[in-house]
Amino acid sequence: MSKAFGNLSPWAEPVWYNGERPSPYYKESHIKLRNFVRKWTEDNVAGKESAWQEAGKLPDDVYQKCARDGFLVPIAAGNKIPKEWAQYPIAAGIKAEEWDGFHDFIIWDELYRGAPSISSAFVGLVVGAPPLKQYASPELQAEILPAILTGRKRICLAITEPDAGSDVRNITTTAVLTKDKKHYIVNGEKKWITNGMFSDFFMTAVRTGGEGAEGMSMLLIPRLEGITTRKIEIGAGGMGATTYITFDDVKVPARYLVGKEGHGFKYTMSNFNHERLWIAFQALRGARICLEDAVAWVQKREAFGKTLIEQPVVRHKLGHMARQVDGLQAWIESVVYELDHLSHAKGSQLLGGVTGLLKVQAGIVAKYVADESQKLMGGLGLTKTGQGARIEAIYRSVPTLIVPGGSEDVLLDLGVREALKLSHIAKKQASKL
Repeated sequence: MSKAFGNLSPWAEPVWYNGERPSPYYKESHIKLRNFVRKWTEDNVAGKESAWQEAGKLPDDVYQKCARDGFLVPIAAGNKIPKEWAQYPIAAGIKAEEWDGFHDFIIWDELYRGAPSISSAFVGLVVGAPPLKQYASPELQAEILPAILTGRKRICLAITEPDAGSDVRNITTTAVLTKDKKHYIVNGEKKWITNGMFSDFFMTAVRTGGEGAEGMSMLLIPRLEGITTRKIEIGAGGMGATTYITFDDVKVPARYLVGKEGHGFKYTMSNFNHERLWIAFQALRGARICLEDAVAWVQKREAFGKTLIEQPVVRHKLGHMARQVDGLQAWIESVVYELDHLSHAKGSQLLGGVTGLLKVQAGIVAKYVADESQKLMGGLGLTKTGQGARIEAIYRSVPTLIVPGGSEDVLLDLGVREALKLSHIAKKQASKL
């Protein structure tokens, strides 16, 4: 049994933090990482987030410190750190072979708790590095990854276009192979690309063939002549540097092709599993923060001669928020466990629809809890300073948890279609026995 940790107010922390309720998922290395990230955020982030938001970027020296203190390798890796990456710092000194999906969950849960907006500074690494890790040639990995993992260079994922969002298979950015087959000439536009303003590499979905999914490939494009980037202002997540990218006859060495031509759609889809899970991690902690501050407020705010917590309707609201938060925690943990025990390919096949539905539920819970918490705070929930500041900020940022990674309607449809497809396959296999 571990010691109680963090805020002991109801639902402010995951239940395993209280030191008394058992969990089959967490061991000593998870506790060690949790403690490390909590202290790191308190020492390095507290009180600085607003200034970084205004600047629109995590300062370079802070990003370098993240690399030295072992955050970039886990962020790039997800739930498994390759043994080849063990030479780089890993947070809390966790060994590469020990790292699992629950370490990944904890690092994001605690980073988001320390500074909700800081996560947007790492989006490019979260979604841009995995295709390089999973599908690029050993030569390309050896050339690019050292600079990415040490923080000397940054990467982003460029999929979405002005006319192709969730409809990924209909992208129009083209990459035409030259006659000597030494370069691709890239033309097109990408929109809503997080971290694009300060990225050195763009992991880009391009069209190398005909229409549809079969004509898509993945190309790693360095910041070369012919690339222009401009910032898109959005309502929240200023450190994400959301970007509009134009490729105008960009000459990219052919060796920067990631994997095989015609496999870009497959690579993009398999990349979504972790992205959607990562969004769910943040949505869960965002809901916990709102609930934590709301619970603290209703215990001291007096109205009509009694504290708000003495009103049955207030306890009713808290109960509805709590059941959704704990339910989301349990679902996330079960999916993390499954992905830890499946290969990347099998996890993509079996859980693509599940992670889509999980991401939808996470957005719904975050929106509900932020909304109800803001109501309980009253006027304080509308102000950017004071006791309601965290709730106000999270309420404002909820769309960034709902829209990216696939729209709600598309993911609901995906979840049902994938479930039906897997059921059909299972029935077909069973009939052969």
